[in-house]
Amino acid sequence: MNQLLITLASFALIPILIKKKMKLSNTIFVVTIIISLLSGIGIDGLAKTVIKIFTNPNSLDTIITVAMVGMLGSLMKHYGILDGIVNTMLKVISNKKIVMMLIPSMIGVLVVPGGAVLSAPFINSLGEEMNIEPPKRAAINLIFRHISMFLLPFSTVLLFVKASIPEINIYKVIAFSIPFLAGIMAIAYYLYLRGSGNGKEVKSTDRGRSILKLLILTIPIYISVVINVITGLPFFISMLGSIIAVYFLGNKKDFMRTVIKSFNLHTVLMVLSILILKDVILQLGDMLSLVEGALSGMGSGIGVMIVFTIVSIFFGYITGYPTSALAITLPLLSMMEMSMNSIHIYVYFLLTASFAGYFYSPLHLCQVLTLGEMKVGTLELYKEYRLYAILQLLLIYGTTLLLLMLFA
Repeated sequence: MNQLLITLASFALIPILIKKKMKLSNTIFVVTIIISLLSGIGIDGLAKTVIKIFTNPNSLDTIITVAMVGMLGSLMKHYGILDGIVNTMLKVISNKKIVMMLIPSMIGVLVVPGGAVLSAPFINSLGEEMNIEPPKRAAINLIFRHISMFLLPFSTVLLFVKASIPEINIYKVIAFSIPFLAGIMAIAYYLYLRGSGNGKEVKSTDRGRSILKLLILTIPIYISVVINVITGLPFFISMLGSIIAVYFLGNKKDFMRTVIKSFNLHTVLMVLSILILKDVILQLGDMLSLVEGALSGMGSGIGVMIVFTIVSIFFGYITGYPTSALAITLPLLSMMEMSMNSIHIYVYFLLTASFAGYFYSPLHLCQVLTLGEMKVGTLELYKEYRLYAILQLLLIYGTTLLLLMLFA
């Protein structure tokens, strides 16, 4: 019980430290140190945990890949490839409602902190043209911006899942996520885009050429996935294909200097601190036994899902970062006795539940930057989310129970 109280109290410091302008990576590491000291792990135990992270191939793959994906996003923005994708997309697709959904989804592929701000200006401009109210524009940008985190094997959360439970098949988790994604896209369309106008038509003189250009411009986004699927190479090696593609698509000016400048140390430290926290949590035997006992008492199905939902949403909400919740729930899941199919289904459930807590957090950086770009208040956005949040939670439970019935 003491370890549980120490963990809860330590996590409660996160919003306070962030308000003091401390970076999230530093905040999480401070919390990890406090938990280590007060729970009996000590500085020596923490040092061994850090060394273990740097000698674990799965952890290194996660850290390097996240760094490279962040660099890819910066490079594509620097060389105007993102603008080219958006402008070409407008020539290929005449229905601007579809474009409103696609732009943040495609830009969301690029894992950069607060990345929604890259698509926000485009969505704001199109939404104004289509007479969509600013709070709805913000909701559209944020909802569709996060679709890719469930679909791409090199997204931070899926890399973290693989590092936490190496025997997991990431592509199976992605497949289980598709019904949920289809559902939230349909809900978002119905609530925020249905009935809006289409604005001024953009006519293309040569749609076939525009489609070809779009396929070429998006090579950096999909080539690394293709390389990984075909060769089985680690993601950080596959990502070299994307970086090379940017070199050939850009103007090549000062490329190596731009690559070095695009490295985001804060993003790397944030992932590193989460991985260390996860391994520290795994050493809290008393707390894990307590929560495991609560989960065992629930049996399976709805009871386990309710416990996991409370933990996931709480830690996702107070940290504004989805892997913070996963750092606690994935170790608990790995200790439970169930079939591999069931583990994959519960991994999907934990992803969506932790995402829900993170998504609505006032500390969510994408939300903060989107609201600033669109001049929308937090309460205005939350009013737009009222029905969406309820339907999203029902969808999470409905799809999980369906998957358990079909595949567990």
